[in-house]
Order: sequence, then structure tokens, then C-alpha cells
Amino acid sequence: MNHSMKILIIGLLVAVAGCKASNDQPITDTGGHTGLLQHNVYFYLNDDVTSEEREQFEGGLKELLQIEDVYKAETGIPAATEQRDVTDHDFVYSIFSWFETIEDHERYQEHPIHLDFIDKYSHLWANVRVYDSEIISTR
Repeated sequence: MNHSMKILIIGLLVAVAGCKASNDQPITDTGGHTGLLQHNVYFYLNDDVTSEEREQFEGGLKELLQIEDVYKAETGIPAATEQRDVTDHDFVYSIFSWFETIEDHERYQEHPIHLDFIDKYSHLWANVRVYDSEIISTR
């Protein structure tokens, strides 16, 4: 193998080694916070909730996603992951919302759609768990 070929191969190896898959991105230190607030809510519905009531509840969750103060939001159901001591599969629905400021979150809490959701559907849940986090790192 001649010298030029060796240099070409070494160059290619260095280039390939420097590439990362898109899902292999490092966690970015944001210097303490991003300013985003993540609002996670887990709903544990009563055992006697009908399929029609669940459908209506899902519609109510989708309405919450439309509130203008919400930066980004998603709803979910328990995933079919392996049962472990630390895994909670007992909730029925979850909603994940991000807010750009604490003030946006406070407006969301008092928004008529949010208050109406609580009035309409609170009788359906046995428990609700809320986890609010200030985002300090992103990927």
C-alpha cells in the first residue's frame, strides 16, 4: 500500500470516528437552567370509568394541548415496558407540557379550558400526580 493510500485510509477513519448517530448526542449543560418548565401529570382513573367516559377524557386532554401558553405538549398511556420495582404502570393517562416561563405555567393553571377540564373530569380520577421540573439539561 503506497503512502497516499495510507493517508486516505487514515483520513477516512478519522472522519468516521468523528461522526455520531443522531440519537447519540451528548447531554448539553445549559449553565443551570433552560428557562423551560416541564409539567408532567399522571391520571389514575376510577375502576368504574366507562369507555365512553375515557373517550371524553381523552378529548379533554387534547383540548388542554391547545392552550396558547403551552410551548409543547404530549399525552400518553402506560408503555408495555417490563414491570420493575421502580416502574409505575398503574396510571391510565399522562400529559407532558412544557412552558417557556413560570408565568406561562401560571396562566395555564388559571386558563378557562384547564379549569373546565378539572370541573368536567375530576370525578373520573381516583388520584392525580403532578411533577413539575425546571429543565437544567437537554439533549
